Amino acid sequence: MKTLLEYSDPRYRITDSRTSGAQTIDAALALSGPVASWSSANNRGQINLGIAPTRPAKSHEHWFRIPLVRQYLDHYDETNAALPEETAAWIRDNRGRIEDLFCDASAADSCKALIAPEKALAIKYLGPPKG
Repeated sequence: MKTLLEYSDPRYRITDSRTSGAQTIDAALALSGPVASWSSANNRGQINLGIAPTRPAKSHEHWFRIPLVRQYLDHYDETNAALPEETAAWIRDNRGRIEDLFCDASAADSCKALIAPEKALAIKYLGPPKG
């Protein structure tokens, strides 16, 4: 979390936060800017980073895990687990490319393009939907 906050940008503001009260687990922070909203969560010691377009209004299906975005942009195999520091460095170095996915002109197309591999990964790891 500290590494991510070192690269703060005045265009972003904290729009949500929560904690369980424990020092090392279950905390989340969301930052929103004009183009993209970012989430960072510590879920039982696992750091999860995500992004969504700020417009249209964020909904659960428009949040994408950063490893998925990296796979989409760089063809990086999402099974290669990167350390949070490496992921923060990748975000810093590619923030412009990442935000370009969610600018008004391309947000809808980018969301559609990211949903497809997300569903494929869900089927790969969890199996096909029942019913």
